[in-house]
Amino acid sequence: MTQTTTPRSTPDTTAAPSAAPAPLVLRDEVVEVTFDAHCGGITRIRDLAFGDRLRLTRDPALFVLEVPCGGDRTVVVATGEQRLSSAEPSGDGRSLVLTWDGLVTSAGERLAASLRVTARLDGRGALHLALDAAVDGLLVEAVRFPSLRGLRAEADGRLTMHKSDYSQGSVVELLPAFESNAPYWGTVFPDHASGNLRPEVVCNPTAPFVVLAAASGGLSVQPAEPTTEFIGWRASLEPGYRDSLLRSAQPLDGEPAVTFDAVQVPAVRDDGGLSVLPVVVAAHRGDWTAGLAAYRRTQRPARTSPARWLAEPRSWLQVQLRSTEGETRYDFDDLTGIVEECAAAGIGAVQVVGWNEGGQDGLVPVHRPARGLGGEEGLRRALRRAHELDVAAVLYVKYQWVERPGPHWERLARHACLDENGQTYAQPGPVYHTSRKRYGMSTPSYVPLCFSSQQLREEFAREVAEMAAWGAAGVLADESLYHGRALLCFAEDHGHRPGASAYDWDGDFVEDLRRAAAQVREDFVVVGEGCYDGQFEHYDSSYFRSASERHVPLGRVLRPGVHLMTALTGFDDRGTANQCLLHGYAMSLEPFHFKGRPSDAPGTVAYARAVDDVRRALAPWLWRGRYLGQRPVTDASGSAHRLAATAWERSEGPGGGCVVVVNVEDAPRTVHLDLQDVADPLVVRVGTGVPAGVPLAGPLEVPARGAVVVIGAADAPSVA
Repeated sequence: MTQTTTPRSTPDTTAAPSAAPAPLVLRDEVVEVTFDAHCGGITRIRDLAFGDRLRLTRDPALFVLEVPCGGDRTVVVATGEQRLSSAEPSGDGRSLVLTWDGLVTSAGERLAASLRVTARLDGRGALHLALDAAVDGLLVEAVRFPSLRGLRAEADGRLTMHKSDYSQGSVVELLPAFESNAPYWGTVFPDHASGNLRPEVVCNPTAPFVVLAAASGGLSVQPAEPTTEFIGWRASLEPGYRDSLLRSAQPLDGEPAVTFDAVQVPAVRDDGGLSVLPVVVAAHRGDWTAGLAAYRRTQRPARTSPARWLAEPRSWLQVQLRSTEGETRYDFDDLTGIVEECAAAGIGAVQVVGWNEGGQDGLVPVHRPARGLGGEEGLRRALRRAHELDVAAVLYVKYQWVERPGPHWERLARHACLDENGQTYAQPGPVYHTSRKRYGMSTPSYVPLCFSSQQLREEFAREVAEMAAWGAAGVLADESLYHGRALLCFAEDHGHRPGASAYDWDGDFVEDLRRAAAQVREDFVVVGEGCYDGQFEHYDSSYFRSASERHVPLGRVLRPGVHLMTALTGFDDRGTANQCLLHGYAMSLEPFHFKGRPSDAPGTVAYARAVDDVRRALAPWLWRGRYLGQRPVTDASGSAHRLAATAWERSEGPGGGCVVVVNVEDAPRTVHLDLQDVADPLVVRVGTGVPAGVPLAGPLEVPARGAVVVIGAADAPSVA
């Protein structure tokens, strides 16, 4: 439920004194935070140098407790309906302890419960908030903390929400138009939060922070420390749309406003207190990427893979041998031929899908070489040939689910995640190829497994070790970024507390696979799909899909040095290949949506090879170098449409930086960009044979659907 604009009944509160007490203020070197002296809610977060980037213009807010009462599950305890019992500031003016006794619900009931919030500024503009409540005997279904009401952007009035999603980023417009993703019959206001089908895309840990960005600054919200516990991010437009077709906001008190909540599902401790994660609200100056600073300070180091082939610019091929519908496109002898074709085409790795009984995504989570494709010996022969030709062969696996109905359901049902009612979560299984499947008529269910089971993880690990023994260079764990609708597992016989996060064992799962496989092959790689940021501590690489002009390279911004790989499905796929050059992604070539082979897309294969030729020649910059992010670029008319540029810095030895410029248009463009940090610039043009730098004389020309690299003349020996 979204907090209502007015209480539904008159709460039993003590009358406010006639003389308004002075507000409570915290201040550090960067920001000033003001709390209301009556209720304790936040009323202002002001940048000391630049003033308000975002204003809080509604009733003060800080927390909302959802407390079902009398059959009404929408009853809440909201900050604005409370009265502070005490406020204890520190001597340095940087911290404050607020307490409330006898909490009052929106239904007017006074509860025998108390709550305390500790607020602290850290000297860098970040407000650390911790909540502790004594609620013995009270059911608290959710806690929204912090809850920030009445957000309005200064300057141009534009407010956006930026979050992490599938190894990349996504942007949601909040003002002046609001992008709602909620069914309107289930909310009071337009609302953007977790969807019913894919709740994983907007909650921690898959989205470990949110940046609320105005024109030149804003706020970020995140857990105080990395965690796999559930935190959902939710924004609401109050009072709603002026015009629902245009999604335009209705002015309220002269301006539209947004409420933002971080949502937690708490557990009640043995002492009757709530377990709520501390959170941070950090102010930033500049564009939205400046809002990542607070999160970066909490990141743990990424894993460094021992596989030397991952440290080289290698394109991949993904190929499906058999589908879950029983369609066999290639057997293991064909796979050997495809591997040889990859080697001849300069493709250095192959992801093999549908090699198992049941085909791609069938009969999960058990993977055995399909007898109809040539059995184990046939697969071994293909893997041996891949090793001989230095084509790394990675086998596709899927361990998140057990298929129901299916041959493994009865044995593995006890490891399934359970909801609060003791029921299994489920979602449709493979929706592939046939009309009945495409319309969802004949799909089995996928039931998420709880990785808390050491026995289950060891079973998967033994299976992966066997794949290493067959000769595989690694595995790619599909859908490893989430657990479907199983955000929490309430099973009482799994050895964890009921309501534990389904993400708690994601790292253990990977490390168990790796330890078992390393007994056979030390450089065995484990790749994940769409890794969320914390998974880079464990996975060697992340495979995802990024073919969109709205692509936001957040994964690369957060983890400049990790191995990221994206799909190219076109037959002359220069656009996505150029995107890979821009952001340092490896290329996964997938003609016919990974049902084809290299000879099916000669245009894509040739251009991908040209991109990798440039990256090999400039590997100290474009493969092993430091990614410095996107740079402004325009054409002769001043337009930046369908142009993009990124800057790179050499990470080893002497040398300056370089800039990659890409043109998505079907016509050449003359571009303008800042090259003041590139002395005596040379231009390396992709796809013109052996990469060689040509002195830049006059305007910079970028060919149609092409890319160039601009680098200093002092680095010319590295280019030639």
